[in-house]
Amino acid sequence: MSRWLAAGICLAVSLSACTKPSRDADPGPSSGPSAPASVVPRMTPVPRVAVTPTTGPHQYAVKDLWSALPDAYGTHLLGKDYYPYPPRADWKPRTDPLAGRTVSPELCRDVIRYVGVPGVPGDFVAPATPGVAAFAALGPTTGPARPFVSVNIVELAAPLGDRLLDQRQPTPAECAHVQVDGRELASVVERPLPGFGVRARYIVRTYPIAGKAWTERTLQYRTATYVVLFRLDAYANPEASFLAFAGKTRDGLTSALKG
Repeated sequence: MSRWLAAGICLAVSLSACTKPSRDADPGPSSGPSAPASVVPRMTPVPRVAVTPTTGPHQYAVKDLWSALPDAYGTHLLGKDYYPYPPRADWKPRTDPLAGRTVSPELCRDVIRYVGVPGVPGDFVAPATPGVAAFAALGPTTGPARPFVSVNIVELAAPLGDRLLDQRQPTPAECAHVQVDGRELASVVERPLPGFGVRARYIVRTYPIAGKAWTERTLQYRTATYVVLFRLDAYANPEASFLAFAGKTRDGLTSALKG
C-alpha cells in the first residue's frame, strides 16, 4: 500500500452554526486623511526541518500499533499503512478550499487551509519511528469535498509528543466567526476535551463547499509514549459519532499498548 495516507491525513468540525451576519456600523463622513492600510496577518509557512532528533530503543513494534488500531469506522473498513511520519519528501499542503472567495479575517483562510499547521506535520520524526495510520474514504470526492476518516498513531516520548502537538498553532479566537463572501459561513473553534489528557486538542473547522456546510474534526492527544491523531471530514459529521469512535479507540489503545 502506498503512503497516500500521510498526505490525506496530516494533511484535524462544527461547534457553531451559521448565524445571521451582523450589520456594519455606518462610519459616517470622513473627517481627515485615511489611515495607512494595515498589514493583513497571515500564517507564515515554516520550512521543512533538515535534522531529525536521535531516539533510543523503541518500546513498540509496528505490528503492535497495527493490531491496536480499529479495523472499521461504523460500516467502513479501515485500510492501514505504515510510517505516517515523517511525510514524504514531496508532501505539499492542500490547495486553498476557499480560493476565489473573500474571507474575513483573512488569517482564518490559512488556519483552514493548513489545518493549523503552517509546516510539514511530523517532519522532525525520525524515519524509522514506529507508526501506523488507518484510513477510509466515506464517499465520492468532488473537488475539495473529500469525505474520510483517519487515525494516526506514532511512538513518541512526551517531549517529542508535545512538539508534534505544538506544530498545530493555537486557534485564533477571531476565527470562531468567519465571513465568507460577506456572510458568516465558516468557523474554527478549539476546546479542551476531558478524558483525553491535559494536552488533548479538539478542533472543529466548518466552511462552505458547493453551497453546503463542510465540517472537519481533528482530535490529537498524547500519552507518555505515543501520540494519536483522529480526523473526520464530511458534510454529515455528527460530533457524538466522532467522539464515540475516538473514545473507543483510545480505550483499545490503552489496553493493548499499556501506555
